[in-house]
Amino acid sequence: MNDWFAYKNYDELKAILDNGKWNSFDTLIFITLSSSFFMWGVTLSIAPLITTWYFVPAYMDIYIIASAPIGLLTGNLFLGFFSDKFGRKKIFLTTVILTVIGLLGISLLYNYYYILFFIFIAEFGLGGDETVSLSFLSEYIPKKYRGFSLIESSSMANLGITLMAGIFILSGSSVGLDKLLLIVISVIGFVIALTTRLKLKESLRWEYLKEKGDNHKKIRMDKNEIYKFISLSFLGIAIIVGFAFSDLVLGPYEFPKYSDYIIFFSVLAETLTGIIGGFYIGKSSRKAIAIIGFTGMFIPWIFVVLFLNLIVYNIYILIILLVISGVFGEFGWAAREMLEPENFITVYRGRGIGAVRSIGYVIYIFTVFSLANATIYEYGYYILAIYFIGFVGSVVYLFRGKETKNENIY
Repeated sequence: MNDWFAYKNYDELKAILDNGKWNSFDTLIFITLSSSFFMWGVTLSIAPLITTWYFVPAYMDIYIIASAPIGLLTGNLFLGFFSDKFGRKKIFLTTVILTVIGLLGISLLYNYYYILFFIFIAEFGLGGDETVSLSFLSEYIPKKYRGFSLIESSSMANLGITLMAGIFILSGSSVGLDKLLLIVISVIGFVIALTTRLKLKESLRWEYLKEKGDNHKKIRMDKNEIYKFISLSFLGIAIIVGFAFSDLVLGPYEFPKYSDYIIFFSVLAETLTGIIGGFYIGKSSRKAIAIIGFTGMFIPWIFVVLFLNLIVYNIYILIILLVISGVFGEFGWAAREMLEPENFITVYRGRGIGAVRSIGYVIYIFTVFSLANATIYEYGYYILAIYFIGFVGSVVYLFRGKETKNENIY
């Protein structure tokens, strides 16, 4: 007998889940999703980092970097849709297998064409994993702890990126050591993720609505829905494209000797902000966090473009500005991680998250090729424009979006 049979109607189930106390199953979900995001961070960082491997020719860099957003885009769209249709748990078990296959392929092979393929496989799995993770967590965790859980678990992605960048710094030019440590991380992460995922129950919200068809709300494309989609898409563009090209891809494209250092210090700032401040950010107004985060990401890049002549000769100025941007970037990241699952209803949550992120990933793919031969000045102004889009999105949401702090979700 399914657990949702114990409830008279969906409103009762929803109220109990939203207003409940933290329990052992919430702890299991939190550990599971934290491990998922950690693996996502490892995978996200690996494409720009392996451009430093000796057997990868320079002309392949652009294709290796592009394979990541292509995989993420397809994973977000297809697996987000499938999670709404077939359930969170089924897709959740599939994504972790795809991810570890991709990471092991990257770790074991030296043919860069095969590595290109396995980056896509890993990112495809993680693209779906991210949408399902946000859906799963928001549908189970009580609203009092929902923001904290979304931020702290997703901060593990930044921890994964920071760890991989640190490994590449310490290993120097030892590709064998990089690959060995990637295997170890992949296997440990897979064991933890699979073990905990097998213990998860299907989302009660999704299962109830799927089985009982409780006259759930339909999406109406009125002005509020259009503003919501535009603002969330703009926030996604700033995080997906801005974060990638200011923190991850800037090194390989413009400062190849400092790629691992740029990634390490900029993402370390985001990691520490998320882990230390996640509890307080999660209890705060979503609108306030968004406007603070995206304003704080935009302003440092004004200084980047103003002082590009100095930055070209002094990489430390750039790293300092990226660290400042990274602190505020965590606020922007946190706002998006909370607003996306809290703004979509259960029967559309997976595809809704995938849809608003898809625009960012399409622009990401376009940007990989358009900035490949750009000057540092063109690069800087482009990222400034991307962060301006995020700032505009936060302003639109401030005035036209819904405050979802402590709101019951449908």
